Amino acid sequence: MTAPPSRYRSTDAFGARAQRRAQDIVFVSAQFGDPADGLEVQIDQAVAGVIAALAQAGAGPGDVVKLGLFYHRSLIASESLILSRLRAAFPAEPPPVVTAIPLHALVGGVLVQVEAIALHPGGDRHSQRVAAAPADAAGFSPALRCGDLVFVGAQMSRDGQGQTLHHGDIVGQAKATIGHIGEALEELGADLSCVAKLNTYYVGHGTTEDWAMAARVRSDAFRKPGPGATGVPVPGPYPADILIRQEAIGLVAPDGTAAPRATSWPEGTWDWPIPVSFEQGLKINDLLILGGQISANPQGEAVFPGDLAAQARNTMECIGRILAGFGAGIDDLVKVTVFIATEGGDAEIAVVLDALIPFFSDGLPALTLVPLSRLGLTGLEIEIEGVGARRA
Repeated sequence: MTAPPSRYRSTDAFGARAQRRAQDIVFVSAQFGDPADGLEVQIDQAVAGVIAALAQAGAGPGDVVKLGLFYHRSLIASESLILSRLRAAFPAEPPPVVTAIPLHALVGGVLVQVEAIALHPGGDRHSQRVAAAPADAAGFSPALRCGDLVFVGAQMSRDGQGQTLHHGDIVGQAKATIGHIGEALEELGADLSCVAKLNTYYVGHGTTEDWAMAARVRSDAFRKPGPGATGVPVPGPYPADILIRQEAIGLVAPDGTAAPRATSWPEGTWDWPIPVSFEQGLKINDLLILGGQISANPQGEAVFPGDLAAQARNTMECIGRILAGFGAGIDDLVKVTVFIATEGGDAEIAVVLDALIPFFSDGLPALTLVPLSRLGLTGLEIEIEGVGARRA
C-alpha cells in the first residue's frame, strides 16, 4: 500500500474529538477524505485520519481491534477490494474484526468513511489478544477476545463454503447470523449471554412491521437483561443476496460467563412496540453501553415525528436520564454514533450538531454520523447510541 496522502477530513471538522478513551479502549471518530478524489485516494485519506487519531492516543495501526467501514452502495461490487486495502493498512496480528455497511449516501458526498476501536498498548487487555478462526477472505478475524472484551465483526447468513443461506428470508438469515455470533463466542470461551452490544444492519423499508420481523429473532436469542441493541435499515441487498449483517461486543467474566451487568431504565423511558430482551443502558465493569436511543413514548410510537431537531434533543434528554441511573452524565460518553434519516445533506447534519453540542459541556466526543434513507420505526428521524466509562 502506498503512503497515504497528508490531506484528509474527518468528523473532528464538526467539532468532535478525533479520538477518546474509555479505560484502555480507544475510540476513533469516522474519518474520510476529499469527495473530489477517487476511491483509492479517499480510502488512503481515511486511513491517514485513523492513524493520526490513534497517534494522539499513544496507539498505532497494530493496536486496532475493530474497524467500521461505511461506503456508498454504488461500490458494493468493490467491497472486497476496499476491505483488502484496509487490512493492509492495519496489520495487527491476530487480525482485527471488521463491519462493512453500504449506504445510500455519506456525509459530505464522500465514498467511504472508516472508524476504529483500538486497545492502548499500555493496558492489560492489549497482550491478551486471541482470535477465532478462520480469517475471512480479506484477512479479518470473525471475532477477537482481549481479556474480558470480545469483539465480533459483521456476521452473515453464509455456510462454511461462503454460500448464502435462506435466500430472500430475513428471518431465516437473522437466525443463522445470530448462530454464527454464538459459534464465534463459543470458540473464544464465551457465549451469547456475554453480548453487551448488538448492532443489526438489515435490508428494510423503515416501517415498524418491517423492523419487528428480525427483531423478534434477535431478541429471542437473549434473556433479560439482554444487550443494548441498535437495529437500522440499509439499502440492499448486500452482495450475494445477504439481507442482514450483525456485529457484537461482549464482556466476559473470568469463568467465561457474562460479566455482571447493571441496568438503567428510568420510569417513562420509551419502549419497543413488541416485547424484547434488550436493555436501554448497561454498566459493566464501569463501562457504560447505550443501545440505540430514539424519540418515542413507552408504546414505541415516535414523538415529534418529522422534526429532526426536536427528536435529537428529546433523544439526548433520554440518554441523560439513563446515564443518571448509573451516577454518570453525558460527558462520560467517549463515543457517539448518530443515525440520521437524510440524503446526506449539510443542512440536516447542521441541525443535528446544533442540537447535540449543548449537551456536552466538554465538547463532542468521538463521533460517527451515519446517513440513512429511513430509520427502523415509523416516524423516526434520528437514533443515537454511545459508549463511555463512569469517571471516578
